[in-house]
Amino acid sequence: MKPYLKQVVGTSLMIAGLSACGGAPVKEVKVEEPQFKVTDAAPGGREAWLDNPNYWADKSGEDTKTFYYYTGDAQSADKRMACEKADGDAMDDIARQVSSFVDTTLARASTDSTGSDTSGVTANSASQTETSRLSSQLSKALVTGVEKRKQYWEQRDYSLAGGAKSIFYCWVLSKVAKQKIQELVTRAQTIRFEQDPNLKAKVEGKVVDIQKEFDQYMKAH
Repeated sequence: MKPYLKQVVGTSLMIAGLSACGGAPVKEVKVEEPQFKVTDAAPGGREAWLDNPNYWADKSGEDTKTFYYYTGDAQSADKRMACEKADGDAMDDIARQVSSFVDTTLARASTDSTGSDTSGVTANSASQTETSRLSSQLSKALVTGVEKRKQYWEQRDYSLAGGAKSIFYCWVLSKVAKQKIQELVTRAQTIRFEQDPNLKAKVEGKVVDIQKEFDQYMKAH
């Protein structure tokens, strides 16, 4: 594939603000100069799944009734290594989203918070370390059940900005059965209740259907 340039935002000047009568002062707007050029890339170009995997899946006719879709990305001097790391990042993203959602939901429910008052914010902030630990535990349960659906990579040259001449960036789109994710949500909730025996009583009646709430959460991600 022939090399092509990818323009990223960088430092040059754009002239704007001239009025119809020509009497308004000229306004200078700074724009960043290109920081890299793409020297090679996977065929087909970038697709919408890189930004919003579930929206892309729905619009592309993928099976969104049975599966959730996640992305992972990584970089390396070696293309194969970059894509392998991206696979791992996709699994980490699944675990991060589940653990963060469960912790936030339980924290808000336990403080009668709608997410905007001080007590709710404090509860959520205090759980960041525990959320990370929970995410690590959930990642171990994702050894199976995650399937790579798509992959895209770019080779970038940063030498114009004083960086490396060749860095590979890789993105992957993975899908995982909703049933598997539901099991993770239940597992995360159980772990939290085991760690804090009083938490279950605090949220009883306030978290009616956490699975349904998670499904709504995923529709926005």
